[in-house]
Amino acid sequence: MDIADIELIQSVRDAGSLSRACDRLALSQPTLSKRLARLESNLGAALFYRYSTGLVATPTGEFILRESQRLRGQLVAIERQVALMNSLEAGQLRLGVGPIIEQLFVPQVLNHFLDSTGPAVSLSVVAEDDDTLLTLFDQSELDIIVGPFSPTTPMSDHVRVFEMVSDAICAVVNAGHRLLEAPITRQESLRDYPWVAPKVQGSLRSQTAPAFLDRIKVLSDNYDSLKRLTKSSQAICVGPAAIFQQDLLSGELVRLDLDLGLTWQSALLIKRETYLAPLARHLVDLFQDASADLTVDNN
Repeated sequence: MDIADIELIQSVRDAGSLSRACDRLALSQPTLSKRLARLESNLGAALFYRYSTGLVATPTGEFILRESQRLRGQLVAIERQVALMNSLEAGQLRLGVGPIIEQLFVPQVLNHFLDSTGPAVSLSVVAEDDDTLLTLFDQSELDIIVGPFSPTTPMSDHVRVFEMVSDAICAVVNAGHRLLEAPITRQESLRDYPWVAPKVQGSLRSQTAPAFLDRIKVLSDNYDSLKRLTKSSQAICVGPAAIFQQDLLSGELVRLDLDLGLTWQSALLIKRETYLAPLARHLVDLFQDASADLTVDNN
């Protein structure tokens, strides 16, 4: 059995009939029937149940497809690597970012990427949660992912990990908030106000997280919306300090004098073979520069 046989099984399973699978595989029905029969004979097992309504994969067929998923992902990665082995003048990259990274780094990185690459270069960007990013990365659907990953988490030997920003989680309110009228003397007083925050993901480390964080009323990964809500209400917004940098400098938001005991970490993940490509390495450098700039600004 080879990869072509696996693709044949996948096409028949997805199509549900030989006639529809023929269109996908560009084969005649007699040819497809003979190939499938020969494959089942060689394996000594039926791959499909034949019903009047169509074909349904047997447990053996499903097992082959399930176990071959990583192999097919590796073949896709090989094809991607060949495509990426170009100069900065041509190629395509697929980037996945977490919601906070999307707002912290992506605008700056994209500006530099546009200025430093040729017209035949393209970049597709998707924003997803950490679990989805890792799944797409493992399946070779994404070349690079940047999100709430710990730089110290053990990874495969085939993956390079670059530390990005590590930042304290802070709480902010608008400049006219009632909490700013007097020092915060009781933790209980914080319960009188609604808390808003993004969904917890990935490498959020907690040492002494206060219990009132469990009382968050609004969860959203869109920090622009959360900040607008905070500026127009008595809400308390929590997140990495860097995400509020411009709003704190302008005076629209004020950081509360609270130690939440939470730290947010981020990292960039790229397969070692992908990192050999000049275009991919260039994008990694842009993210590292953006991370360094942000760290300097925060200090």
